[in-house]
Amino acid sequence: DGWIGTVPGWESMTLPNMLVDPNMREVAMAVVWTGLLSTSLNFFLEVFALGAVPSGEASVILASEPLWAAAFASVLLGEEFGWNDYTGGLLIVSACIVNSLQVSDFQKLFSKSKED
Repeated sequence: DGWIGTVPGWESMTLPNMLVDPNMREVAMAVVWTGLLSTSLNFFLEVFALGAVPSGEASVILASEPLWAAAFASVLLGEEFGWNDYTGGLLIVSACIVNSLQVSDFQKLFSKSKED
C-alpha cells in the first residue's frame, strides 16, 4: 500500500539514514535546512525581536506577516493575485490601522462628523 515500513528499503527514508545514503543526501540536507534555519532560527529571531516591541505593535507586525509573504511571492516568484487576495489584504491592513489608533483618535473622528 506504499506506507513506510511495508516496502523493502524503507529504512533509507529515515533522517539518520538519509544523511548516510548518497542518493538521499540532497533530500536530507533540504530537511535539515528547513528544520534548523527556515523554521527554528526564524522562530527564535521573531520571538527575540517581538520581545523588544510593545504588544500592540507586535500584533500589527504578526498580522501583516501574510501580506509580506504575498509581496515577496509576487516579486520573487511572479505570483498573481485575485480579487479575494486583494480583499483579504485590505481587511488585514484595515485591522492593523484600527489596532494602531487610540481611543482619542476615534473620538476626534466622530466629534467632527457630529459638528458637520
